[in-house]
Amino acid sequence: MSMNDFLKKNLNKYHIIGMVIGVGFSMIYWAKVGQFSDNFLKKSPVLMAVWGILIGYILCDLVFNSQRRKEEEDSQQKEE
Repeated sequence: MSMNDFLKKNLNKYHIIGMVIGVGFSMIYWAKVGQFSDNFLKKSPVLMAVWGILIGYILCDLVFNSQRRKEEEDSQQKEE
């Protein structure tokens, strides 16, 4: 499996939108609260951006995969 196949399978427009929103919210949080914190994760804007990317990807993946599963279940019930 090549890297392009992996990315096409696991990264779509909803994931990218989620990652951008996650970075945006994490940078807003860092500007308001995090830069004054003693916690190493909150103090570094790079680590906060990585955290925002991960959270955005995971949340969008959960939401859109649950919708896809629900649509598949509905179509299977209609066939029966």
